[in-house]
Amino acid sequence: MPGTALFVAGALAQLVQPARSERFVVIRAAATKQHMLNREEAKLVFSGRTKTWDDGEAIVLVIGSEDSPAMHWMSDALFGVTPKIILTKLKQDTFRGELRHPLSADDDAHTIRRVQSGRGVVGLVSEATARTLPSDVTIVGIR
Repeated sequence: MPGTALFVAGALAQLVQPARSERFVVIRAAATKQHMLNREEAKLVFSGRTKTWDDGEAIVLVIGSEDSPAMHWMSDALFGVTPKIILTKLKQDTFRGELRHPLSADDDAHTIRRVQSGRGVVGLVSEATARTLPSDVTIVGIR
């Protein structure tokens, strides 16, 4: 039966590609003036192409390793490429001096500590964590 074959193929595809239902939000130090980004602006920030916020403050990225949930979410939701491709591009741009060296953090708690380290710092945390951010960290809305 053709319908059964499609169902089985779909079920196998879900087993091979685990669902990534966890969602992430962009956070910044509260002292950073940027409150909103559109999707394209977020892509430019996290690709390193946008180097300063609207007020001229230098952007400092907080990124995870290739296996971190935030990198997987960012690669899927913003870029449509693998985390390895994003990280390779960021490393190349950093080596050429075109990008400030990103800060690393593989979990939400570490990302928050990095974002708290100064103005201009931006990272990604899970929606669940974003509900209880400290007062010196806030969400950047994506419109």
